[in-house]
Amino acid sequence: MLLVMLLGFVIMTALNVMMLQWNPEVFTNNKYAAWSQFWNHGEMSGFDAYTYIVVASFRPVYVLARHPILAMMLWPLYELNDWLRGVTGMNCTIYIVAVLWTLLATTSWTLLYRILRRIIELTYGQALLLTLFFFSFSHVMIVTFFPDHMGFTLPLLLLAVYLAGKAIKRNCTMPLWQSLPLVFVATGVTTTNMIKVCFADLFTQWGRKPFIKICLHFLLYLIPLGLLFAAYSYQVDTTQKEEHEHMVKIIREKMKKDKKFAAEMNAAWKEQEIRQKAQIIDAPIVTNTEYHIDRLPSLVENIFGEGLLLHTDYTLKDSNRENRPVLVKYSHWWYYAVEALIVALLVIGVWCGRRERLMWVAMSMFLFDMLLHVGLNFASSDVYIMTAHWAFVIPIAVAYIFKALNNGGKDKCKTVAFFCLLSVLTAFLWWHNLSLTARYILG
Repeated sequence: MLLVMLLGFVIMTALNVMMLQWNPEVFTNNKYAAWSQFWNHGEMSGFDAYTYIVVASFRPVYVLARHPILAMMLWPLYELNDWLRGVTGMNCTIYIVAVLWTLLATTSWTLLYRILRRIIELTYGQALLLTLFFFSFSHVMIVTFFPDHMGFTLPLLLLAVYLAGKAIKRNCTMPLWQSLPLVFVATGVTTTNMIKVCFADLFTQWGRKPFIKICLHFLLYLIPLGLLFAAYSYQVDTTQKEEHEHMVKIIREKMKKDKKFAAEMNAAWKEQEIRQKAQIIDAPIVTNTEYHIDRLPSLVENIFGEGLLLHTDYTLKDSNRENRPVLVKYSHWWYYAVEALIVALLVIGVWCGRRERLMWVAMSMFLFDMLLHVGLNFASSDVYIMTAHWAFVIPIAVAYIFKALNNGGKDKCKTVAFFCLLSVLTAFLWWHNLSLTARYILG
C-alpha cells in the first residue's frame, strides 16, 4: 500500500511540476494585479483560475450558491502567500497551490486504489492498473494539477464511496460522525456534492433500518446545511457585496474612458440576455442549461469524448472565451473506437456488478450528473470539465469485470488477455492525453 501511495505521489508531483512551467514569469510577478495576472493568462480548457486569484488576493470570485465556503477554506493559503511575498518579494501562489494539489491528487489516487483493492478485492496488479486507467482520462488528469475546484471535489466523492463501501462490506450503516462532516465539507466545496453524499449514505441505510429511522437520520443533515447557510448569508452581506460594488465601479469607470470597451460590454450584456432566455433553468446554482445544444453529439464529442480523450484540434481551448466550437470532431475514426471501447467496458462492468451495492453507489452519482448534463444540458458548452465528478464509475465498473473473471477461476487466459487489453488502452490514453497537455503547457 505504501509503495502504491508513493508511486501516486511521484506521478502527481511530476504533473504539478510540469504545471509550474506554465507562465511562471507572469504568475510569480509581484507587481501584477491578481485578476489580470491569472484570469488573462491562466486559460486551460473551460477551467477557471479562481483558486489562484483567491490565494493571491482573497477576492471572493466563486459563485456562492455553488461553492459556499470554498473561498473561506483557502483563506489560510492567502495569509501564507501574503507572508511569503514580504519574505521573497514574489507571488508564491502557484507554488503553494501546487503543493496542495499534489496532496489532494495523491489522496484521490490512494482512495481509488483502496476502493478497488480493499472493498472490491481485486489483486494488487488489477487495482493498480485501474487506478492508472482512471487518471489517464484527460479531464481527470488535468484536475490533478490545474487548480479548479474539481481538485477538492474528487477526493471528497471518492471518500464518500470508500466510506460507503466499508459500511456495506461490514453490513452496517455509515455513522453520523462520518457522514455529517463529509456533507458539510463536500457541500461547502460544491453544492451538488450534497446529493452524492446522500446517495452514498442512503445505500448503506436502505434495508437495514426502518423507513422512519432513515428519514430521521437524514433530518440531521440540517445541522451541517444550517451552518453552511449561515456562512453563505454572512458572505453575501460582506465579502460578496464588497466584491460586486468593486467590480461595478471598475467597469463603469473603464466604460467612461474607453468607448471600445463600453461597446464590448454592452454587446456582452445583450448576448447574456439572449442566452438567459434560452435556459431551461436560470438560477445561480444551475447555469448554462441551454436546450438548443444536441444531447447525442454532446455525449459523443464532449462527455465521453473530450472528457476522457482530448481532441487534437482546439486542444484545451475554452469555448466560452475563445473561438472554439462547442462540438469538435475527432480527426480519425480510431479515436471513436477507443471511446466506444471505454463505454462498452462501462456497460459490461455495470452488468457484472448489478447486484453489488457499491456499484450502485457509484452509478447513482453518475446518473445524477447525467440528469444535470444531459437532461438539463447544465454546463453544456464545456461539460467535459465536469468529468472528475462522475468518471470514477468507469474503473469501479471495470473492476467488476475483473471480479467476474477472477471468480471464474478455471480459465486464467481470459483474465490475462483482459488485463493486457486494459494495459494497452491505459498506456495509449496516458501517451495521448499527456503529450497534448504537455505541448499546451510547455509550448
